Amino acid sequence: MIRTKHKIEYSPEKCVGCQLCYKACFVDVIRWDAEKKRPVFKYVSDCEHCFYCEAVCAKGAIRVVPDYASEHMGQHFEQYA
Repeated sequence: MIRTKHKIEYSPEKCVGCQLCYKACFVDVIRWDAEKKRPVFKYVSDCEHCFYCEAVCAKGAIRVVPDYASEHMGQHFEQYA
């Protein structure tokens, strides 16, 4: 398992329940809680950091904070060294 400290910061007071962040998430990190009418952030370590959810949120309720120091984010190109 890859250990990361990725975060998705969410401000529920700004959220209007439009579901655009949920619909924008193609890796299924963001789920929708129909009862509470708000996004639920599952499997944040699987986030691809495309920032689509952040970009589509007109109210600024979501902020993606990648862990650039994690092993998953590092790229190694030994063949070019």
